[in-house]
This record gives sequence, C-alpha cells and structure tokens, in this order.
Amino acid sequence: MIQSTIKFGIFGAFLFLGITASHAQETDSIFSLDTSEHKTKLNISFEVFGVDDEDKKEAIKYPRFFGGMTFTRVDWGFSRIMDDGKFTLSDDNQFLSYKKASNFGFDILQVGLRFSDNFKTYLSGGFEWNYFRLEKNILLTENSSSLSYQIVDENDIRYKKNILTSTYLRLPLAFEWRSNKFHNGERVKVAFGAMTGILLKGTQRLKSDVNGKQKFRDNYNLSSFQYGPFVRIGYDDFGLFAKYYVNDLFENSPAQAGLNNFTFGFTLGF
Repeated sequence: MIQSTIKFGIFGAFLFLGITASHAQETDSIFSLDTSEHKTKLNISFEVFGVDDEDKKEAIKYPRFFGGMTFTRVDWGFSRIMDDGKFTLSDDNQFLSYKKASNFGFDILQVGLRFSDNFKTYLSGGFEWNYFRLEKNILLTENSSSLSYQIVDENDIRYKKNILTSTYLRLPLAFEWRSNKFHNGERVKVAFGAMTGILLKGTQRLKSDVNGKQKFRDNYNLSSFQYGPFVRIGYDDFGLFAKYYVNDLFENSPAQAGLNNFTFGFTLGF
C-alpha cells in the first residue's frame, strides 16, 4: 500500500510538471538567438508563467531558436502488435499473444526553430516504454541468436504476471502548427513527424506463487533501432497521439518478420 501511494505521488508530480512545462512552452524560449544585419547575440530570457505572448508580439522577431530542459509530450496509451498489417497474430506468433499492452513516454530535452507564431519545428529527446502482458505461460530465452521461448508447465509454475518490457531512448523530429488564440486564450495544435528510438534494455517480469517476483534483463532480439511516423492533435494541453513503427518489432528473427508496433492514446503537453 505504501509503495503504491509513493508511485501514485511520483506520477502525480510528473503530471503537474508536465502541465506546468507545457504552459511555459507557449513562449518556447529558454534561450533565443537574435541575428540581425549588424550583430549576432545570444539572448537569455526567463519566461514568467501566465504571460500572454499576444501582448508581446511587437517584441518577438521570427525566426528564433529555442531549446533546453523540458517535461512535456507525456504519452500514455495502448500498444498493438500488427502481423503483416493485421491485428491478429499468425500461428507462428501466437506465443506473443497478450492480454493487454500499453505505451508510456515523455520528452525531457528539446531544441528547435519557431518560424512564426503558428509554426515551429524541433528535435526532442526522452524515453519510451512498451509493456506487453503475455497470455501464454512461457519463459523467453536469454542470449538467444533469434527470439525463442520455452513453455512452462502450469502444474509446476503458473505465472500470474508475465510482462515483456522494452525501454527506448526516443528522439522525435516534429513539425507543429498551432492556431491563433481563441477568445479564451487556448489553441488547437497539430504535430507530426518522425519518431526514432534506440533500445536501452528489454525485460521480462514474472510473478508466480512458486518463485514470487522475478525479473530477467535481456534484449530478447527487440529491434535495436525503431523508427516511424507519428501524429498528435489536441486542444490546450491535452490531445491524442498515434505512432506506427515501420521497423520489425524483433530483429534477427525471421519467424517474426513483419511484426510491427502501433501505439495510440492520450498525450499531455505540446
């Protein structure tokens, strides 16, 4: 109970920081680069939350650079494995059947260029996790040349939890358009681009009455580099996202060729 409370408190703090950071991004600038005909200088500015940039339009010159630390674009949704374009797994891949699968990620760094009050492009960095809660009573093989597994007799050990987790360093390149402000000061926002990621680790987490909680760390032939298009659309700080990874979910595994990861859900912050 105490651990659950702590986890909930930490996640709540992250969400608060995400809302605060996304409000701060209405002005974008942690730093800006002013290049005129006679001089080049780096302007350091500290933005005050709640300042309406519509009131500062005369002072803002475009294009301008922005960047620095952030905590935003918090994605929380679902993952679906696509098998040759279908959501139904083939017979050879039934061992990867899952009860449910989720996706979670966020950005912590960004640098970009705002061309106008309505359009900007940026490169950001953060982390992303996929959680596949497997249905089958299987144990994935560690240090295998291709993805393999063994079936565990439920009379010996029955796994109450069997979760395959992938952790990626994500590096999206985004193009974002936002509307003019409405009468209430909010905007409609649309972002799209390419999502890339570098595999940091793979983990299989197990829970059973016999062995309790177990955790095995291995790459499990998960793709070392993932890439694909993404889109976000929202209003104010809230929206929806969808990502489709073109690369195979597993590498060096011919039997799993054609398995792709499609994720969608809710996003907080732009």
